Amino acid sequence: MATGTSIVHSSTGHRLRGLSAVETKLPARVCRHGQTAGTMTTILCGLGHVASVPQLREIGATDARLRAAVSRGDIVRLRRGTYGCAHLDSLTATAAHVGGAVTCVSLLRESKVWAGHDKRTHIQLDPKASHALHGFLNAEGLAPRFHWERPRFGMETPWRVTRMQALWQAVRCLDDENAIAALESAIHTGYLPLEDILRLWQLAPRRLRECSSRLVTISGSGNETVVRLRLERVGFQVEPQGAVPGLGHQDLVVNDCLGLEIDSRAWHHGDEQRTIDYDRDLHAAGLGRPTIRILPAHIHSHWAQTLAVIERAVADAARGLDRRSGRVLTIPGDSL
Repeated sequence: MATGTSIVHSSTGHRLRGLSAVETKLPARVCRHGQTAGTMTTILCGLGHVASVPQLREIGATDARLRAAVSRGDIVRLRRGTYGCAHLDSLTATAAHVGGAVTCVSLLRESKVWAGHDKRTHIQLDPKASHALHGFLNAEGLAPRFHWERPRFGMETPWRVTRMQALWQAVRCLDDENAIAALESAIHTGYLPLEDILRLWQLAPRRLRECSSRLVTISGSGNETVVRLRLERVGFQVEPQGAVPGLGHQDLVVNDCLGLEIDSRAWHHGDEQRTIDYDRDLHAAGLGRPTIRILPAHIHSHWAQTLAVIERAVADAARGLDRRSGRVLTIPGDSL
């Protein structure tokens, strides 16, 4: 295939320009089992799935063996002088193809950490590199985002930065609310130890601490963080994971009178979960706290309207509390 032609791999949906069909065999990032000792695949797996020709020659690989392994589809040629396992993941293959390392939000998203809305593949390049190889797009049809810098927190491999470096890069790359959401999401998912994340918070740009005076260690999702920050910015008091006695927690409690549930398909689907959600809403209403459920689109596409509804609901709920003078309705048999 001529350089400049793009193809999309059927398993990953990742589009690379300038790679042959054989070179885009990039399914799951898992080593194959049952390989005969000494095969090129086994050798590459032992070297971290990607290696340069000098590395391969040091352990006895010849040009003839490399050509034969590529022709069989056992390994792929990622760029001149660089080869990878045929089962190499598409992010690492992309980085190796351009001579860089996967970083920033691309690594966060791979680990289910909040990464904002930028779908480009983020690649770190040495600032002394003469140029970056352009001319390819990812599955969303977007060109890479290059970060020209040396890693402050090291490399996992020559083709992937460490988790600490990825989160550090994302904190400086994302806008304020998404950077804080990424840090809190990293806590929630266990992406890094808490002490490492708190260290990054102390090193973060001053603008982030001006946006929020603290990191919340119990935020349940990036969307919860974004909503909390936006509401606090306009003067509301917001409690994350506010308790509903007897039935767990609500995502956010606003001014101690309105519950907010930030719904998503990942956590709010299926009859059993929906039953739990409705039971909690009913119980909270019996305690004098109405609930509003919002979807990601209400946050990221229709926030002005959503905020107006929340403002009206908080005002109504506060007046209702004043009229009730503390009277609550509970479910018969409730321990309260």
